[in-house]
Amino acid sequence: MSYGVLCINDSGYVQIDAETPRLCVLTKGSYAGNGTANVTFPRAVTSVDPPLVFVRPDGGAIQVPFSVLFTGGPGNWTGFSMKASNVNGSLSGLYFAAAWASMSTASFGMRIWNSAGTLVYDSGAPAVVVTFAAGNWTYAGFEDLAIGRRWLWTIAKSLGPGEYVSLNPFTMYCYNQAAGGSCSLGVDYANNRIIMYSVATTAWTADPGNRPFLCARLVS
Repeated sequence: MSYGVLCINDSGYVQIDAETPRLCVLTKGSYAGNGTANVTFPRAVTSVDPPLVFVRPDGGAIQVPFSVLFTGGPGNWTGFSMKASNVNGSLSGLYFAAAWASMSTASFGMRIWNSAGTLVYDSGAPAVVVTFAAGNWTYAGFEDLAIGRRWLWTIAKSLGPGEYVSLNPFTMYCYNQAAGGSCSLGVDYANNRIIMYSVATTAWTADPGNRPFLCARLVS
């Protein structure tokens, strides 16, 4: 950059750039529900694309959310909903929503706009810290259901203190030789692993596709 603000931390990473927005936390809260969990953001997220939603399920039994839907639309995302893979399953935990943009949130502090007048930094919308990323799922077998099967793949990953998991990559179907199947995500705290599920009649067991798995935590 030839002018503006550029802040670099002790490790040499860019923390603030007047020309390029960071992945910023725009809202956060908790979710809960039986069968379905509905979330209304405290205020609408004004990004053009749907926000990235990160969740940290409560410990205990493995919770498997799928069919994640966003409410609102471009420039006015008002919340999201997700269903449990078990129709009577309970979903609960914490979430935060982030976007490659910033919003005016703080009543005091610092704001930075780029040359086009777009807000790229607000001290009340801190940057997200990405802690882990992978796509190397290992096939772990299947379970027979009343209709179809539930196929499983895993990544060896212990969800550390303050870490959240991105839901967005699991809002799409897991495609296979048939018409495809639902895709859902579970956090297995007891066995230090993340599980990807697909309910379908068949699956590409050797390679489900390099669906990205991303963890992040809040700066503050």
